[in-house]
Amino acid sequence: MEDRYEIRGKIGQGGLGLVYKAYDFRMNREVAIKRITDNTEDTSLPEEATRQLLKEAGSLASLQHPNIVTIYDVGQDKDGPFVVMELLTGETLEDIIGKGSFTWSDFRQLAKQTLEALIAAQELHIVHRDLKPGNIMLTWLPSGKFQVKIVDFGLAELSSIPSLQAIDQSDGVFGSIYFMAPEQFERVPIDLKADLYAIGCVFYYALTGTYPFDGQTGADVMASHLQHFVAPIQDLREGIPLWACDWIMWHVNRLPADRPESARQALHYFVENDIHPNPTLSTGTPAAPMEKPKRPRLIIPGAAPVPELIPEVPPTQPTKTAAAPKPLAPPVCAKPNIHTTAQIFQTATPQPVVAPEVEETPPLAPEPQTPPAKDPAKSAPILVRAKPAPSITAPASSLAEKPASSVARTPATQLLKPVTSVKTRSPSITRVPTVDPAITKLGTVVIASPKKGLSGGAKTTIAIVLGLLMVFLGFVLYNKSGDNAEAKLYNSMIAYAAKGDATELPVDERKLEILLRNATAIASNTDRYVIYKALYLAKATDGTNVDERIAEFATTQDIIPDVRVVLIRDVIRKRNNPAIIGTLLDYSRSTNEKNAAVAAIEATRFMATDEHFPAFIEIIQTTQEDLIRKTAEENAAQIIKDSSNKSALGELLAAAHDSAFNDVIRHTILRLLGRIGGDKALDLAKKNLASDDVKNNIAAIVALGTWSDQKGYKALMDYLNSGPPIELRHRAYESALQYATEAKTNTEANWTLLADQSKTQEELLKLIRGLANINPAPWSYAILQNIVSTSDSDKAIDLADRAIIRLKDIEKTKGVKPEEE
Repeated sequence: MEDRYEIRGKIGQGGLGLVYKAYDFRMNREVAIKRITDNTEDTSLPEEATRQLLKEAGSLASLQHPNIVTIYDVGQDKDGPFVVMELLTGETLEDIIGKGSFTWSDFRQLAKQTLEALIAAQELHIVHRDLKPGNIMLTWLPSGKFQVKIVDFGLAELSSIPSLQAIDQSDGVFGSIYFMAPEQFERVPIDLKADLYAIGCVFYYALTGTYPFDGQTGADVMASHLQHFVAPIQDLREGIPLWACDWIMWHVNRLPADRPESARQALHYFVENDIHPNPTLSTGTPAAPMEKPKRPRLIIPGAAPVPELIPEVPPTQPTKTAAAPKPLAPPVCAKPNIHTTAQIFQTATPQPVVAPEVEETPPLAPEPQTPPAKDPAKSAPILVRAKPAPSITAPASSLAEKPASSVARTPATQLLKPVTSVKTRSPSITRVPTVDPAITKLGTVVIASPKKGLSGGAKTTIAIVLGLLMVFLGFVLYNKSGDNAEAKLYNSMIAYAAKGDATELPVDERKLEILLRNATAIASNTDRYVIYKALYLAKATDGTNVDERIAEFATTQDIIPDVRVVLIRDVIRKRNNPAIIGTLLDYSRSTNEKNAAVAAIEATRFMATDEHFPAFIEIIQTTQEDLIRKTAEENAAQIIKDSSNKSALGELLAAAHDSAFNDVIRHTILRLLGRIGGDKALDLAKKNLASDDVKNNIAAIVALGTWSDQKGYKALMDYLNSGPPIELRHRAYESALQYATEAKTNTEANWTLLADQSKTQEELLKLIRGLANINPAPWSYAILQNIVSTSDSDKAIDLADRAIIRLKDIEKTKGVKPEEE
């Protein structure tokens, strides 16, 4: 390190590391270097901190995005491991908000850039876990515009499935208590929805200057999160579009299922609503007091709020923002950060007090125009809703309570693609003198002075023109009547599907086609979700095979990829008809749209049976996409779990393993074999364990962690006892811990064996944390008491004592009398 980097001072300190300013002589640039904290008497902390730092480096190395701090290098020297990152010059949101709340113009850019960063992280299944104002920095570009940078992914965890957040050294949970999702306090599986909750809290804080969930003590703040006591933004801050207030509140819903599906979806709705002019603004006036406090439970964009009573807790939030909104501007004489990437911004004249304008997503529809007052029954095109609805696509309690006319919206006629019709205007009829055919040209009639009556030829011409005009008008009226008829059908179906108690929607072939056409024609608003619901509820009245037609439409039509994914995921999957599995699998093998292929495979997961097993193996063997292969593997694992003839599936897998032409396929098949078990599969796993190839070792370790019986688990125990290299031992212990946590049988035996193999302090701590998160039992108390009695690690003893207290608290909470120890 000394040959390349020169330390030039300490910048700051985090929970696990010190950050220094340094100079990179090779690249001629200033950098930031993060090292392990070494000013502690606890000799076990550097080991855990080293692991945490390397995990942070691994997470960051896979992220290359202009709104995420860039990692340049990872290394290790006599002082331990270190990570080299870009040096950021700017301020954290915590510092900025302390001076004044964000203006709406600045907030728009903050929201867009932050969500762009989260989209990049979520694409790699990275969960930050500690999003808060202190971990979001604003740096200034040479143009005078600010650029958001998310930092400190030290708590991020690469995982495509929810993971349990374990207790840390102080029996607390990682992250900042004001911005943590409720599930982080409850110690349940955590996924990307926790980051969306946290960023919603950050957005709330940025606009109001107050925490959305507050209290006098840490326990009060936790209770505020868990009881979901939060004041609507529009009650605290004026001048913000109401749709934006509701959009932020959507993120901080109590239940993960009620939040946005992803950062991509959240950003999509933000951009869609932001393009509409003249939004209704918040007034900063709290709503009239109610007898009992209520909160809106916002489910899907545009849905009416469902009031839920909460315990009567005195409000802890102030009624106004902590500081007045203040436009952002670069610090005076500040040196721009030359290491930030400015490519996402348009070249523009510096405007110090104006937020940067990130290039907007082109509007999907023309700007709304106020249509002339007409009778909807006579003039509405096919896709016009019977009643106007707000264009707000995020959940909105305030919108539901206001008249539709008071909310800016894009008329449905401009968001949809109606059946073609010709709009005519009756010409004004003026009696004119005679027209001389000699001076009549095509498309032009020149009025001459009257001389004599019409000739016979002129009369014939006029008669023909009038006849053609009558035919044309009749054709237009006929088409218009057809449009109105289909509009009525469409509106009646949507109105029925929008009802909360709707269970089935009777359709014939014509009605089904109308729904399918509209599902792809709408740019983006509430109607689309109602149409998806209508398709989900559709039941044929004329023998039409609804499932087959929807599957055919979704897999063959040239439609927007995102719409295709939603049709497959939210309609076909929920209809749960095994008859269309073949159509979906054929499509997944032939399409170039990766996300749609993944959605098609996922849609079959709980419908597929043993007969479909070979198809998933074929996908595993032929696809070039890791995500598609992983999805097919999960489907095959589900079939194995539900199968009553696992031996036949095992024979098929064994043959596939022998014929695999690369390690990726071979390792995937080995993991599936582990779910079936058997002597042949166990021999293959042991052979891979004994291999000189580390990749083979790891594949076997992972497979044994999901083995179908105790034989695989005992093989792991034997491997741990054989003294493998330290890195492989860590992986083997993690795999054994996973097996012990998830196994439904031999629970006591599994944990006892694992306790016997817990040799290092790190392994003891993992064991204790695992025991603290399962159902209490006499044997779990015995294992923990044994650690307290025999361990020479004060840290392990202390954690085991607190784990015992935790288990007893769990028993009391469940109303079960504590077992005798």
